[in-house]
Amino acid sequence: PGHTVTFTPNGNNDVTGHMDAEVFLKGTRHTLTKNVFVRTGYSFTGWNTSSTGYGTSYAPGGTYTGNADLTLYAQWTPVTYTIRYDANGGSGAPGNQTKTHGVSLTLSSTRPTRTGYNFTGWNTSAYGYGVSFDPGETYTGNADLTLYAQWTPSSYTITFDGNGATGGSTASMSIQ
Repeated sequence: PGHTVTFTPNGNNDVTGHMDAEVFLKGTRHTLTKNVFVRTGYSFTGWNTSSTGYGTSYAPGGTYTGNADLTLYAQWTPVTYTIRYDANGGSGAPGNQTKTHGVSLTLSSTRPTRTGYNFTGWNTSAYGYGVSFDPGETYTGNADLTLYAQWTPSSYTITFDGNGATGGSTASMSIQ
């Protein structure tokens, strides 16, 4: 008589693939078949005798020697992405953030500084030709992302005063 190992996808109806149960002889060592289940946004981390992961764990490609039928549940870890900030000539960029697949992330509200320039936001291109983001904006994408600080030169107004001279007028000019 044999024993059966059954593989369960263990997802919220978002797992694709099919794995047939395996039958092996009583008391023999059995190498578990490679996982073929796929769950978007998750990495397969192994098998467990409990759907919650609190049972006995089996590594991918692990072995089972037993005298009973066994049901194994796929274990999944959400994929994470890194959001990096580049001050792009300035200083004080926020530290990296980690975003979990399918979960919205509030981008850092930290604003870098640059002498003689005003910070205008973030962009996926150092030159501002990509997608723009404001500090504190919600990011819903599922990918690594590098955001570059965007800058505009500060403008100053210089006013000339005749200091009591006659025949002249007060003048001003703007510079950047």
